Amino acid sequence: MQKKRARLEPAKYLLLTPSTVILLLAFFIPILYLFTLCVYHGIPGSGLIDYTNPNLDNFIRFMDPYNIKVLVRTLRIAFVATAVSLVIGYPIALSMTKGSNLKKSIMLALLLTPLVTNVVARTLGLMIIFGNNGPVNKIIKMLGFEGIKFLGEEFGIVLGLVQVYTPYMVLSVKAVLENTNFNLQEAARDLGCSKWQAFRKVILPLSMPGVVAGSLFVFLLSFSSYITPKLMGKGTIMTMSMYVYQQGMSLMDWPFAAAVAIVLLVVSLILVTLYNKMTSRIERMNDRTGMYRNTNYSSGWHLFKARIKDFFYDIYASVMRKLEQSESTKKTLRGLSAGFETVGTILVKVLVVLGVIFIICPLPIVLISSFTEANLVYFPPKGFSVKWYVGLLEKTEYLNSFLVSLRLAFGAVALSLIFGTMVAVALTRFKFRFAHALRTFFLSQMMVPGVIFGLAAVRFAARIGWNASFKALFLVHIVICSTYVIRTVLSSLIGFDVSIEEAARDLGASSWQTFWKVTFPIIRPSIIVAGLFSFITSLDETTVSVFLVGGQTVTLPVRIFSQLEYGLEPTITCISSLLVVFALIILLVIDRMIGLHKFKI
Repeated sequence: MQKKRARLEPAKYLLLTPSTVILLLAFFIPILYLFTLCVYHGIPGSGLIDYTNPNLDNFIRFMDPYNIKVLVRTLRIAFVATAVSLVIGYPIALSMTKGSNLKKSIMLALLLTPLVTNVVARTLGLMIIFGNNGPVNKIIKMLGFEGIKFLGEEFGIVLGLVQVYTPYMVLSVKAVLENTNFNLQEAARDLGCSKWQAFRKVILPLSMPGVVAGSLFVFLLSFSSYITPKLMGKGTIMTMSMYVYQQGMSLMDWPFAAAVAIVLLVVSLILVTLYNKMTSRIERMNDRTGMYRNTNYSSGWHLFKARIKDFFYDIYASVMRKLEQSESTKKTLRGLSAGFETVGTILVKVLVVLGVIFIICPLPIVLISSFTEANLVYFPPKGFSVKWYVGLLEKTEYLNSFLVSLRLAFGAVALSLIFGTMVAVALTRFKFRFAHALRTFFLSQMMVPGVIFGLAAVRFAARIGWNASFKALFLVHIVICSTYVIRTVLSSLIGFDVSIEEAARDLGASSWQTFWKVTFPIIRPSIIVAGLFSFITSLDETTVSVFLVGGQTVTLPVRIFSQLEYGLEPTITCISSLLVVFALIILLVIDRMIGLHKFKI
């Protein structure tokens, strides 16, 4: 047995080697190289760097009032977007845990469709809806009010972030609510609580881990977002990600851009750490223990809070007893309570419907607008025509970009599936001294904002002579796709019955035969799903690619994004519509293979 283990010892390192080399070359070395620049002095507009006299002047410069204003604005936008996402997302998550399976499946499909659709296409729909001549402003003007300027304002950016990231909030809260015993709420009702009191005192506290995890996740994504603030803000509302791009790509002040990137990364890593702690707590939760399993009820702080609550409850109870001494007052209170419950139930249902419509509506808006006959984008469209779809065949720049995106996606996914599966097998089937650190190493790309990854990649690519090359873009897409593959396949292997593999080896099968004939057929659906998600992720990737493209290597999402910066035109709506249809096909395939209910963020 020991000889067999010794023979397999080199194998586990061979499984990790390809992904490790790619991750070091395309991610860690560029990130470290970028951060080494932060102590030097850059000459804005030239791209030149003075490597003498390293110091911390760039960080001191960041303390300028304007830079602090940008940071505070970004935090404010992210906070407001998170709060609104919670208000919209919580009722949706609650409704998805109740009702028939058909209702749950429909709501999940509606939620996941925009989630896997290109962010540029979704933002395009929002730009149409909230434009100066969009349907929202038309309705406002019909009511006799002045139109509201959404685009180019913080409010517009918040709306965009809420639409894009609310699905993540819903899925986080839903994951906890599905493990919640709603019989506890009914028990509270039987003991005299109103519907609202039972929810506030039972369900809401039990769902708090999901609320906190979802809020941190949405806050992190909103804080580090680049595409949505750029488009919805019309480039006039500066955020941290846009500031990093401006300093690095427009002003060519690489050292200061690196310093700003470090500030952005530190804040992001703090949020990621908090998020990981909360999600690990969610995974440990079960119906019996809930969130109070580690509570120390004999602590001084807990006793102090209990006394404060008892004090106010005694006052409340004495007032209610006085009021209920009168029969008419008692009937009035019951009537008010029933009325509030009815109104509250209606409001929650209305909020759920409006929330789902808000999340999904940009997609049909884009589809409908693409059939316009006019040369500008209107909603509703002026006339009906498919000429813009036919005209796509004449737009060689879009066709070339589409072919570049396909080459990237197919190549990156093929290698990612092989290398990512190798990593997942190694991490689950072999013992490593620093297993948790290794897992973090291979999933670290998810912790770094895309704008920092892109800035580091373009700087390192220029250093080694790969600027605006397909090779640099290809390596970056392998890193991005591998992360999704490793995470998905890891999940399937962790819950795998290892005794089946042991039985195969006991019957004489080699390690390779065991994997190919036993393990692979069982995890094949997860590998296919990982490939599909990686493919659509690569095909839709914009934030990192926008730094690296150039010449003949412009991908389709980047070309759409670049065009939207100058204005709306029907060709863009046609291409975005095709991306929406492609996302629907991917979801349909996943639903047929493993079911949408197994989707995890």
